[in-house]
This record gives sequence, structure tokens and C-alpha cells, in this order.
Amino acid sequence: MSASERNKGAAAERELFRLLTEQLGVAVVRNYAARWEGGCDSLSVQGWAIECKRCEALSLGAWWNQAQRQAERTGRKPILFYRQSRKPWRAVLDLHHVAPDTFTMPGSLCEMALPDACTVIRESLP
Repeated sequence: MSASERNKGAAAERELFRLLTEQLGVAVVRNYAARWEGGCDSLSVQGWAIECKRCEALSLGAWWNQAQRQAERTGRKPILFYRQSRKPWRAVLDLHHVAPDTFTMPGSLCEMALPDACTVIRESLP
């Protein structure tokens, strides 16, 4: 990965985490250990493992698989946020993690806008 790609990713994380902090009322910070351990981008939101992607070419399947693996290691629910240039942030999550009584099997992926994802996260917090 080039220095410009790393810088773009770090800037995307800062941008997203600032927005999440504003909308959730919880300080969302970068997981610096993720760089060396291959972990998720933030563990600041209780119960959630946040993965952030800023890329023009979407690879949602691969990104979701990465988010799932990382979340499993931490015992949290995965959520993937992504953004392309000049487009708003979007989120992907599994409805099984939000409503397990209704969606009994994993694999019911849902894509939504950032504010809607924040509503889902807020509703899950103790």
C-alpha cells in the first residue's frame, strides 16, 4: 500500500469518526493497533466493530467478509462504512445482529445511509 493510499484511508477514518462522534454522542476514535494486528478500524462504540473504506471501486463482498472476520475476533457486531468521492457515507450491516428474533440466520445484509446506521447503533447501546 502506498503512502498516499494510507493517508487517504486515515483521512477517511478521521472524517467518518468525526461524523459518528457527532451523531452518536460517543467519542469514536481510531484503533491504531489495527494497523499491526489486522483489526477493525474502531472499537469505540460498545458492541460494534467498525470498518471504514474510502474507495472508488466498490468491493462490498470482500469488505464485508473482512469486517465479519475482524468482528468475530472481538466478539462484536460488524458494521461497514464506505464512501466514494462526492457521495455520502453508506453503511452495511447484518439485520441478524440488530433483530436476531426476526432474522434468525446471519446473512440478511442491509445497506443504509449514515444517519440511519447511527439510529440503529444508538438503539443498540445500553
